[in-house]
Amino acid sequence: MSTYLPRRCGLATYTADLREALGVATDDLESVVVAIDRDGHSYGDEVVATITQDRIEDYSAAARVLRDAGVQVVLIQHEYGIFGGPDGSHLLELTRALNACGIPYLLTLHTVLTRPSPGQAATLRALCARAARVTVFTETARRVAIRTGIAAGHQLVVVPHGAPDVMRRPPEPATLRPELRELLDTVRGKPTLTTFGLLSKGKGIDIAIDALAEVVTKHPEVQYIVAGTTHPEIKRQEGEVYREGLHEQVQRLGLSGNVHFVDAFLALDELSAILHASTLFVTPYRQPEQICSGALTFALGAGLPAVSTSYSYAEDMLAGGAGRVVPIGDGAALAAEIIDLLSDARALAAAKAVAEACAAWLPWPAVAAREADLVTDVVRQAEAATARPGHATAAAPPLNLDHLSRLTDEIGIIQFASGPNPDAASGYCVDDVARLAIVAADLLAVGTDAKQTATATRWLRQSIRFLTAAYDPSGAMHNVLSYGGTWQDWPHTGDHVGRTVWALGVLVGTPAVPDDIRRPAAALLDELGPRAESLFGLGLRSAAYALIGLARAGRTEQAAPLLARLDEALIETSSTDPAWRWFEDELTYDNARLPQAMLLGAALLQDDAAAARALAALDWYVQHVGLADGTLRCVGNKWHRRGAHWMADDGDEQPLDAAAISEALVDAWQHTADPHHAKLAGWAYSWFLGRNRAGARMYVDATGACHDGLSATEPNGNQGAESTLAYYQALLSLLRAGLAALPHPVAATAPVPTSLPTTALSKPTNKGRVVGRASAGFGATATPPRLRNTEDHSDAL
Repeated sequence: MSTYLPRRCGLATYTADLREALGVATDDLESVVVAIDRDGHSYGDEVVATITQDRIEDYSAAARVLRDAGVQVVLIQHEYGIFGGPDGSHLLELTRALNACGIPYLLTLHTVLTRPSPGQAATLRALCARAARVTVFTETARRVAIRTGIAAGHQLVVVPHGAPDVMRRPPEPATLRPELRELLDTVRGKPTLTTFGLLSKGKGIDIAIDALAEVVTKHPEVQYIVAGTTHPEIKRQEGEVYREGLHEQVQRLGLSGNVHFVDAFLALDELSAILHASTLFVTPYRQPEQICSGALTFALGAGLPAVSTSYSYAEDMLAGGAGRVVPIGDGAALAAEIIDLLSDARALAAAKAVAEACAAWLPWPAVAAREADLVTDVVRQAEAATARPGHATAAAPPLNLDHLSRLTDEIGIIQFASGPNPDAASGYCVDDVARLAIVAADLLAVGTDAKQTATATRWLRQSIRFLTAAYDPSGAMHNVLSYGGTWQDWPHTGDHVGRTVWALGVLVGTPAVPDDIRRPAAALLDELGPRAESLFGLGLRSAAYALIGLARAGRTEQAAPLLARLDEALIETSSTDPAWRWFEDELTYDNARLPQAMLLGAALLQDDAAAARALAALDWYVQHVGLADGTLRCVGNKWHRRGAHWMADDGDEQPLDAAAISEALVDAWQHTADPHHAKLAGWAYSWFLGRNRAGARMYVDATGACHDGLSATEPNGNQGAESTLAYYQALLSLLRAGLAALPHPVAATAPVPTSLPTTALSKPTNKGRVVGRASAGFGATATPPRLRNTEDHSDAL
């Protein structure tokens, strides 16, 4: 779907070339065309539907034509100004209709703007969200699309712009038109510059002519060929004003013997003949954001080096040495680089050698083979999704507990890691030990192999000892323990207490947990449960964690006041601003735990109205973080305030947020039996496997670790306890619900270390700080309680 020949524009030529190349690259694909038209062109038989650009009803009608024709996938070529409606929004009518017909589509972005207008960004985001794949021509375009939030990294694929095979070698002169043969005779043996393409002010030919005036002072024999007609849209609006101005400029500068205009839309063999007769290609374009140039691709496909202004595509394609790049609009710099290459035979030969190397991988057959593979992959996935019975499930790699085993010793689980290596200096904390207990209980619940069951049981025993030791009769708890065995804080309340109640509730409510672990867990829950309501004084999350645990344990009486307070917070904020259906004025960390806790509490107390409000809040959050469109983008460490706009980069995303929304959606599915919630839960879990804005895999298959955070383009290299446990919480919730098949286990191979590195690590976290005694408020002679002898690491809790 694109503009198409005989319409004269680069996009139409690209589409025709791609279609022809696909036919050569594979016998498995048969292609037809939907042409975007505004001039009433007559098209060939391959065009099965024509969309009048500004008629919105034509877009949905075309989708029905494609459905009736048995089309399995659609390739949409996107360029600004091609489609009707504000910012090309008529195209959304087509993609909605394609989705309704069950036809997936791939979107090729021919322009990627670093600062799109709000309307452009909104339209393109919606187009990309529904696309099976989004292709761009360069890695720079991919990075820009990710940074601007136009598309998610896992959707984006780099497929270069192809160059026709005919560019590789010149045609026989006898096959050319007489006037073209005459031109080639004129420039033969002389240094020749060439620019071709549809003329418009944006092409900057006037800049190149000004530069030529300087070049001829050093090389008076230089010739400059300007090939191409005026762009049809420019001609429609302005006539030939620009071309006539160029002719006047040439006369004024005395360059009539040096500049040759070819006012024609050239055939491929004619372009090849001109390029092979040239010394340098020149693209003096004015648009820095131009992400593709078919003309520059063709030139490199002919092995011709180039001098260009610094638009995005030229920077990418010429970075390896196939030419020179100068600032946009700088005619003096353009002249200087041309003079330098024409004056230095060795430098010119080196640039030509690189250009010829580019020519080896740019031909259309190679590019079309890559495109054909993508198309085939999308069709297979669509067929598999249609054939799969039952609820949507997440594909999970095998269980691998190596990294957790490395982080865990006889006391607890080390908080942080420097890269993959445990950082003993960070010590232990109640937050992570509570998470470890939840993961271990879930491992027993889903039924793993004997070795992993033994490991999980050992972790449970260590965890309940640690949590019991952290508890203070006042109802508060220590949180941070040094590796040497000394508490680094006095007992206090906070998230760690709420997470402890959560873990204890899971241990009490999981039948697979052995009785000798469940009994002390129940006893400690008896102490902390009645005090859980006081956690609201610290914020909603601490209480929400506790409510999850109390609901898992079936503690109705203790859960009731927590449910009421959460419900009250949601109703109050939502009534103030119905567009902000949330519990607080800000989205911070671990956000989905709030509706999850409310839903579990409401289910326990059989409060259907509260459950409906919790589900509505969860659905609102799903929309806010983009998961409804297929790609989760967690709130980063620059939090979202009500009424504020999303920032292009709001900081690193945290795995605990991905785990929270995945688990919340699993619980929503178990409450509603709505397969939509099951599908969304799988998509949220897949954030760990690369379905995220950077397209980066957070889970490390070889070790079972998880990276600590995700920037716009790559994961954090560190692999600490919080992040790795978050991955397993998400996975195991799917396994418990039957929304993922239990993977084959991977036996642990990494031994539990007897000594650990002590490299300090700074990592953004929502947990309590590891602090020295003085900064924690200890007196000079105070001695906090010790859990382990600093010199004897075998002294267990």
